[in-house]
Amino acid sequence: MEQADALTGRVAVVTGSTRGLGFAMARLLGVHGAAVVLASRSDADVAAAVGQLRAEGVTASGLRCDTADWTDVKALRDEALSHGTLDIWVNNAGASGVFGPTASTPVDDFARVVGTNILGTFHGSRAALPVFLDQGHGDLVNVYGRGDQGPVPLQNAYASSKRWVRQFTETLRAECRDTGVRVHGMNPGLVVTEMLGRITSQPGYDQRLGGLQVVVGLWGQTPDAAAQPLLRLVTSDAATFRDLTRRTMVTRGVRNLLSGRLRRGRRMAMDVTVLGRGA
Repeated sequence: MEQADALTGRVAVVTGSTRGLGFAMARLLGVHGAAVVLASRSDADVAAAVGQLRAEGVTASGLRCDTADWTDVKALRDEALSHGTLDIWVNNAGASGVFGPTASTPVDDFARVVGTNILGTFHGSRAALPVFLDQGHGDLVNVYGRGDQGPVPLQNAYASSKRWVRQFTETLRAECRDTGVRVHGMNPGLVVTEMLGRITSQPGYDQRLGGLQVVVGLWGQTPDAAAQPLLRLVTSDAATFRDLTRRTMVTRGVRNLLSGRLRRGRRMAMDVTVLGRGA
């Protein structure tokens, strides 16, 4: 078990960190001694999340940051360096796309996903790596997702972007070999968050989403549980972590099934918006 002060003296940036998995990651690093810098697109959300962590005894600060904007990301890096160092950078900010086939995907929505998942990951890496390389140490963590190992029909924007993140991360790892800088990839599996349950669908495809509640019931986990492997990554030379292996799918699926997670009253709430219908 990692010591409570394992990260004392280190400064960590986590993007997309005012709620869900990102907030759990920031809290985990902070509880183990790191000064954490939070970021999201909302000033109010940043202030609330920073306030909550400080109330829990964590050294925290934060900035509004759109990771698709290079100027914002450089400012986030500078905020971290104002604490005296930069040791950990977690590219967690992510966006999911409209559910449905690529041929009818809204162009602006595809661009939004690419901006966050691809450009955002590049910007964060580009901001952190020169600092890490100059000082001869640092941990860069890029968050993978469904699709990093192969095609996911009807979720092409998100899945393909996560495949790109994996390739990008493996290339960075090769480029940083023997520099003292460690580059990690983390696939946290299915995390029960607001983003997971809030879905926009193309017309006629929303009826295919019913099975998601069952899948999440079998294999979903809380943000706090999903964040735990991050600590092992940034305190070791481990290159990657993947949650949903064949073993965990069996053991967690059986455990959740027996615990009643598939009962209707305990299933994840879903908020589905259909394009062109109402809103």
